[in-house]
Order: sequence, then C-alpha cells, then structure tokens
Amino acid sequence: MVKAIKKVKKIVVGIISRIRKDRKEFLLMSSVVDFGKYTGFFYPPGGHIVDGKTEKSTLAKKFWEELGIKVKPLKRLATTPGDVKDQVTYWWECQSNLKGLTINKEKARKIIWMSKKEILEGEKIWPATKKFFKKFVIE
Repeated sequence: MVKAIKKVKKIVVGIISRIRKDRKEFLLMSSVVDFGKYTGFFYPPGGHIVDGKTEKSTLAKKFWEELGIKVKPLKRLATTPGDVKDQVTYWWECQSNLKGLTINKEKARKIIWMSKKEILEGEKIWPATKKFFKKFVIE
C-alpha cells in the first residue's frame, strides 16, 4: 500500500518594528479567519505561499492586501515549525515607512504594536509567535 505524501503548507510572515517612547515595538495583527481556539490571536502579518510564488512576493502581496502598505523584505530571520501540523513558517525582517497603513476589514480584524515583553507575556498571541520572539528577537 502506497502512503499518500502530505504537502507541507508554507507560511511567510514579516517582522516590522518601530521605536516609540524609547522602546522597540513590533506590528502584529489578528485575522477575521476562524482559527478555532486561536481565533482573534495576534501574529506578524503574512500568509500562505502559493505554488510559483516566492517568500518575498508573498510578503509584499499580503501586506498590501491586508494593511495597504508596501514592505521591503530584508532578510530571513528563521524557519520554524508552525502551530498547525504539516506547516513551516518563514520569518522575515521587513522594512516599511507604514505610509497608508489601513486595515482591510475583510482580511484583518485588528492591528497592535507590542514590545517583546508584551508579546511573551500576552494571552492572545499565537504560540509560534511567542516561541519565535523568545528565541530569535533581541531588543
């Protein structure tokens, strides 16, 4: 009997930071999508990489569709397992002037700026996001 090979879902997210009142903050969003127990939880903007698309082009598309901003992906920071089975997440440092930042209510529920400490201590943060910030983000 031949076992079906499951295709791994590839997700890419962009880390955008700013300095506000002498502290570094990171842009997170929550989606309108029903994620079961994770519905309404916050994570860096991004999404699924579809066949034929690159991590960078997916980031540009998702930031534009969800938040109305242009981003420049600078470098991949990490690759980690996702919170969902058969998923891998690519974490990218991105740059944006945030000009035109507007939430597309069909895609995103809310955006928030949080410090690393707030992310690590927050209740409604995706587990993979907390793990990433704990292991890879230096303030």
